[in-house]
Amino acid sequence: MLKATFFLDIGRAPEDVYRLVSNHENDVRWQASVARVVKLSAGPVRAGSRFRHTLQLLGVKIEAEIEIAETRASDFHAFSIVGGPFVFDTCVSLQTSSLGTKVRTEIEGRAGGVTRLAAVTLSRIRRGEIERDLQTLKRLMEAREL
Repeated sequence: MLKATFFLDIGRAPEDVYRLVSNHENDVRWQASVARVVKLSAGPVRAGSRFRHTLQLLGVKIEAEIEIAETRASDFHAFSIVGGPFVFDTCVSLQTSSLGTKVRTEIEGRAGGVTRLAAVTLSRIRRGEIERDLQTLKRLMEAREL
């Protein structure tokens, strides 16, 4: 079991941050490992919506499908990787802060068999990448580029 929690303050309203992070088609714009995203479900993003991500991790191209577990404008968004070599659950909580929005991201992952070793190795590297991605999100949102 891999667990990680990240905190970030973004100088934008929670509604703006929620709108961006709840639509996974935006992931390619601020997450370095995301090469492509395709929305698989019609209509607005809601529980049950699915997206297919093409990821580039450690030089390896990986396809992963995510499903929205729960989403509440503009304070909570949860999703899971349901197709791919790893299983990850992610919860993003948003609260109003003095700067704008306090973002708490909790990630819990499981991997078995051969992928377990890769996941453990990847976890240290991925933590740093996730922290950089969140800083990119902050920078782009505060510059109003996203």
